[in-house]
Amino acid sequence: MTNATTHHHQQLLDEAAGWIARLRAPNTSSRDKSDFSRWLNQSTEHVQAFDEMSDTWATLGAAAHLEELTAPLNTRAANNQQESSRWDWSFWQSGLAISCVAGLFALITLVTPGDHLESQRYETLAGEQRSIALDDGSMVSLNTRTQLEVSYSANRRNLALISGEAYFDVASDKQRPFVIDVGQGTVMAVGTAFNIHRHSQTAEVVVTEGIVQMREHKDPATPNPKTERLIADQQAHFGKRGLSNISHADTKGALAWREQTLVFNQISLTEALEELNRYLVEPVDYSHASLKDLEVSGTFSVKAPEATLQALKASFNLTAPDTAPQSLYLIAE
Repeated sequence: MTNATTHHHQQLLDEAAGWIARLRAPNTSSRDKSDFSRWLNQSTEHVQAFDEMSDTWATLGAAAHLEELTAPLNTRAANNQQESSRWDWSFWQSGLAISCVAGLFALITLVTPGDHLESQRYETLAGEQRSIALDDGSMVSLNTRTQLEVSYSANRRNLALISGEAYFDVASDKQRPFVIDVGQGTVMAVGTAFNIHRHSQTAEVVVTEGIVQMREHKDPATPNPKTERLIADQQAHFGKRGLSNISHADTKGALAWREQTLVFNQISLTEALEELNRYLVEPVDYSHASLKDLEVSGTFSVKAPEATLQALKASFNLTAPDTAPQSLYLIAE
């Protein structure tokens, strides 16, 4: 790198450190999150700087420096982010001091009995939706047939979405990351709101506010796990091939379940019935080949899922053979 390039990269690292501090502060505002999104999207260099600083932040335990880091960022914002403005405090120039403090912090963490996890399990039945206020002030909305485990300690907020779908509105915490295990990887919040839908072999994440980090689990098959950071109106998923690339999200459609509706936009009838099955006490069998090429679009209520099923059966002339148990096996005539 040339001196100019090094200086520019250093400046981006300092700004990234300030953004991490601001996003994890308890008084983070919607304006802060919007400003961050604009900052992050300026260039790939901004994204790389944020990734690098996030890794350093996690390694050094830099939460103790939130106020010091936020102050120069606020000064920069007050000066309309002029390139000529310089921070009085340099994160990297104080690296040795941070390392010492972080080492002491890590030692205290190891000997302090604050990592005792208290676990709770939440579950919803077919057709049931439920809202939960967690101990830290975060709110979770559970969709139908969902299982969620919550394990909190003084130092950690660990969750596991075993199955189903949930919407998370995460309360900011300077010390404890909010990490959700979804089987093939983790989703970590940085003061944000997002939806996770876990299927048998995939898990989809849609961000509505702030940012989240998605990371594959490290194992012999994945020695170099992939990481993605999503901002509002973006989505990605864990699948058979690992973590997908980021794409634009249909946020309204993804969150329609919170209004007790399903939105289908030219999807296969089998996919629609698979989704509807989550709300039915007695799911239907949609495996017959005659259903494979049919498509459906529209908005359907899940307040009365049986009535929605009857509407689909009438629209596509679906019947059940006399030999089918309880008329749950569908074919298209």
